[in-house]
Amino acid sequence: MVKSRRVTLSTFALIIGAGVLAALMLAPTGSGIASAATGQGAGCIASVHVDAQWGSGTSAGQVVTVTVTNTAASTGTRWTVTGPLSASQHIVSAWNATVTASADTLTAVNQPYNGVLGPGATTTFGMQLAGVATALGFSCANDATLSSPSMSTSPSMSTSPSTSTGPDVTVGEADSGKTVTLVLGQRIGVSLPSTYLPTLPSSSALARLSSSGGYALGQPFTATYLAIESGSFNLTAELGALCCAVPTQAWQVYVHVVDASIDHTVAVTHASNKSTVSLHVGDVLWVSLPAMFPPPAVSGGVLVPQDVTGGYPSDQPMVAHYLANTPGQLDLGTLSDIACNHNPTPCPHPREPWTVHVIVTP
Repeated sequence: MVKSRRVTLSTFALIIGAGVLAALMLAPTGSGIASAATGQGAGCIASVHVDAQWGSGTSAGQVVTVTVTNTAASTGTRWTVTGPLSASQHIVSAWNATVTASADTLTAVNQPYNGVLGPGATTTFGMQLAGVATALGFSCANDATLSSPSMSTSPSMSTSPSTSTGPDVTVGEADSGKTVTLVLGQRIGVSLPSTYLPTLPSSSALARLSSSGGYALGQPFTATYLAIESGSFNLTAELGALCCAVPTQAWQVYVHVVDASIDHTVAVTHASNKSTVSLHVGDVLWVSLPAMFPPPAVSGGVLVPQDVTGGYPSDQPMVAHYLANTPGQLDLGTLSDIACNHNPTPCPHPREPWTVHVIVTP
């Protein structure tokens, strides 16, 4: 079943060129290249992990994840990470932080949703860099009250935290046909039996970070992909067979990647049925449902539809987003539909309702 270690989806920003997308697909398939030294600063530390690296000279590049940890005794409300940027490097894109470059210095500032960190709390942001640095070292500063010397050496406030590079969502054989919603910069992991051939993404917007096993190797297949462009894509795999007389069974998961570079975004999926969603005016609600659901209709002005793709009868996953326009409450709902519901004979598949209760506040 689908497993996610993130409860709330945050917003990210990412702009990337087609040429760089192709280069990223050539990245090594290991789980990580190297971890750079941790930079201690005023009230926080910044630890860097290289997720992918490719090429040499002018065609070289890196994708890195930076973990920010509050080492102060009090809660901080904002943080800034700085580090050197060589003449051969420049920023291609970034997510979960506002990243700028001036001369030979790179500066990353928190987004509104991830600036508040309690003592020992962490957050991450990511970057794609053109060019490769032999060593990536960053310093960090926040507005928290600094901890005492004894606090900074406490085991719970380690100055060398481990950086997690695992997937944010993992799908397996039983998840075939399901829809998964990610945000830019998140990772999706695939775990299938050894009878499957390697998965194939329908777009280079899902960049492969690692891959191992599969039918030819006789080992369980595992892979991790990084969401580097917004949109709706497919991950597919087929069963291997020694002889063409053996039928090939297709496995497919629909992946919807949310780009929320400006507005605060909340995403709901099929699993959110009968839940309550709280929004503020100006927030954006993304709805991602299987293809059997028509798009939910709205009225009254509390939510204003922005755009809709897929849904019954298009045979494509339904993706829609709505702007929280005015304070109020409503039930946003839809009812599944399939072709046999419109035949003269009774359809053996009952229609399935889906609804979420939406509360919009100023």
